[in-house]
Amino acid sequence: MLKHVCLILLVVALVTCKENGRGGRAKNKAKNKAKEMGREAAREQVEGRVDNMDREAAREKAEGKKNKYKEMFGDGKSLSKKKLLKMTTDHLPTGIHLPTGMKGVPEACIDAEFGESPAMEKIRRGGKDKFYVCAFVNFQHGVGEDKVSPPYTEETVDMRFALFKQCVDEVNKQNKRFRAGEDTHQAGINFFCDLTDEERRPYSNGLVMPDE
Repeated sequence: MLKHVCLILLVVALVTCKENGRGGRAKNKAKNKAKEMGREAAREQVEGRVDNMDREAAREKAEGKKNKYKEMFGDGKSLSKKKLLKMTTDHLPTGIHLPTGMKGVPEACIDAEFGESPAMEKIRRGGKDKFYVCAFVNFQHGVGEDKVSPPYTEETVDMRFALFKQCVDEVNKQNKRFRAGEDTHQAGINFFCDLTDEERRPYSNGLVMPDE
């Protein structure tokens, strides 16, 4: 009888240990899963913060560029391509033309004195077209009766713009040397700026050569 009782108790003990083992493994599995979920949540939170920081940095960069543009050209109205074409003058019967891809310019480009368009001296040699176009419009608007190149058309404006950009680069280069004390004279925008070498030739040494 005693043997049977001991045997029963042993079986009960074994079953209990087995159940406890299963329970322990289940608990450990649950704990590990909870830890993994916690790590995943923490990772998502960090990634979210990084994304927010990236967006904020991009927003600040864009705002900085916008403010820099305002500092250069002012807060005035923008003149569209359509408005510029309506600004007719004697020397530009078809109005002011913009090079391909340009949609307009700040009003400050028109308001500035001839050859003194906003931030022209800050243009880097070989820079983007958008930095030259303000000076180009200022040139067209202010050159007046001194202009000797033919009126611009959609077919010729890009060529004239390319010549003008070269002129701006040379003017800025010379004036940089002047400010550094490396030369004794300044340069400026004038009617030569949109002319080809062939068109400039009659004006050698500042004198118009008589026709033969």
